[in-house]
Formats: sequence, structure tokens, C-alpha cells
Amino acid sequence: MRVLLAVLVLLALPAETWGMSVSFATVPEQPSAFQPFFAGNQPARVVIEVRDSEGRLVENVRVRLSIEHLRGLASGRILHTGFPYLEGKKVLGGEFFARDGRVEFSYNFPIRGTYRVEVEVLPTESSVSFQPFSQEFSVKVREQGYEIRNAVILVLLLLGFGAALGVIFGRASVRWKHEGS
Repeated sequence: MRVLLAVLVLLALPAETWGMSVSFATVPEQPSAFQPFFAGNQPARVVIEVRDSEGRLVENVRVRLSIEHLRGLASGRILHTGFPYLEGKKVLGGEFFARDGRVEFSYNFPIRGTYRVEVEVLPTESSVSFQPFSQEFSVKVREQGYEIRNAVILVLLLLGFGAALGVIFGRASVRWKHEGS
């Protein structure tokens, strides 16, 4: 009876208690800035691994993946991305069978900003028995450096153009007032 009770308690424990863990990584690694699709760069390589308490990959597991772009200040410090259709939306989701405990694929994150990545690990009939568990991760895609530089140059040019027009029209206004008096 005690053995049966102990087995039931162990089955009710979360996977972390068993020592199961999931890791999520991108290549290039965070916080290195890989760029969105339109930047013309190579896609990021996404690697998800499920390991047991001894650090070995757990074979024959299902991995559910959901990647969601976060809306608001997380999508850009000052300006939004300009793509309201994708802001705050789920951009990728699926379920994968990890025969060797590892899922790897290439992915182009579509717009800059912060993404929430949720990974859920589920057992299969041919895997070791464990309680399903999930973990959240975060990925940040930054703006290209040259795009920020170009935006600053554009703003400075517009300010300079506005100041020049102000001086020209200001002098014309002063002349018109003196000539009209």
C-alpha cells in the first residue's frame, strides 16, 4: 500500500522534480542582435532540447511550440514596428516529435520587438513516463544599426530644413513689416 501511495505521489509531482528540463536557444545567441526577415540576413537557428536529471536528451517526446510577438513598448522603445497585423499576435505554432529529444529549425523572426516563446513538453507512448510541463522564454529582435542612423539623419535634415525656412520667412516678414510702415 505504501509503495502504491509513493508511486502515485511521484506521478503527481511536476517534471522539474523529476529533473526534466527544457532549453531554448537561438543562433546567434541572445542578446546578440539578429535581424528580422526584411534585413536580408540569414534566419536564426532555433534549438529546443529536452533533458533528464542527468543531462541526457530524453528520446521520443512531443514538443509544442508557440511564438508570440508582444505588443507595446516591447515592440520598440519609442516607435512601434509599423506592422499592426503582426504586433501582439502569434507568429508561429506547432507540435513536433523529438525522436532524439532535440528540435532544430531555421526561423526568420518577421519584425523587430520582443517575442514570448512557450515550449510545452509532452510524453509519448514510447517515451519515459512524466507529467507534461511547459516553460516560457523570451527573444528580442533589435533594429538594424544603419536604420537607426538613417532615421536620425532624416530627423536632423527635417529640423535643419525647418530652421532654414523659419529664418527665410522670418526675415521676409520683418522686411514686409518695415516696408509696410
